Amino acid sequence: MSSNDSWINDKSSKVEFEGLDLPAGIITGILLTFIISITIFGNLLVLIAIYVYHHLRTTTNFFILNLACADLFLGLSVLPFSASLEILGYWPFGRLFCVVWASVDVLLCTASIMTLCVISVDRYIGVTRPLQHSNIMTKKRAYSVIFSVWILSFAISVGPLMGWKPELDPDPRICQVNDQFGYVLFSTAGSFYIPMAIIIFVYIRIYKEAVKHTSQLMAGMKMAKTTKEGVMLRVHVGRNSQYSSDYRKESYDKTDACNKRLHPRGMIASKITKFKREKKAAKTLGIVVGVFILCWFPFFFCLPLGKYLVL
Repeated sequence: MSSNDSWINDKSSKVEFEGLDLPAGIITGILLTFIISITIFGNLLVLIAIYVYHHLRTTTNFFILNLACADLFLGLSVLPFSASLEILGYWPFGRLFCVVWASVDVLLCTASIMTLCVISVDRYIGVTRPLQHSNIMTKKRAYSVIFSVWILSFAISVGPLMGWKPELDPDPRICQVNDQFGYVLFSTAGSFYIPMAIIIFVYIRIYKEAVKHTSQLMAGMKMAKTTKEGVMLRVHVGRNSQYSSDYRKESYDKTDACNKRLHPRGMIASKITKFKREKKAAKTLGIVVGVFILCWFPFFFCLPLGKYLVL
């Protein structure tokens, strides 16, 4: 047995805990510290940016702010203890704190995933109704949605604290994921599968609406441009005759009238600008959400099968 191995023998439970050897422990510790630091400071920068720059305080960024808060608290209150468990090979913080820690982990991860779901719905509104988005998703509604996210996340995470968990191991140094089958199905469905289904459905709709709106807006711009060119042909007439003068006056009058009718061209241009901005934001967030889902899916796929998987 290597002197660098950390073994703890428990005669009552006959369980042995093996931590990482010294070189592996140092490397793992440095890597995990780096990940935790990036998580904390990265999300902290998001909070600072939204606090300092007032023009960033939009309803969409409120949801991003909520996402950053959830991930920041995860980096502060969950990941350091996860790192300790990974390096030491046992749980040194007691049985009660194990249950609380696991529940906080579920709370923050669920809030993070649900916030991504909310962001996808918000982007759908932004793409399909770019000019009405601010009226539909007001700050008051955004606050209500964020509050609902935390209430639902709490409802999913509080189960183990209320007794919805398997019988605890008598050894307080063992802290495992709650594998009570009923709770696992409930928590994985509420924390991941239902939000993931909504996100995928919404982004499919966003893609279809983006293609449809792009075609409509481009067609509107083409029609407005053609009509304006037709009006300009009426303006360029001779200038020497009375007839030309009268005709030019009539043409100017018609031009003014047509310009009023052509005013929607400016609105179309405004719609296109707004739509492109919303489309770009939706695309960026879609990539982020896609990567997030790919990272989470293996865990939530294996969790219900934990008792049946032999590693």
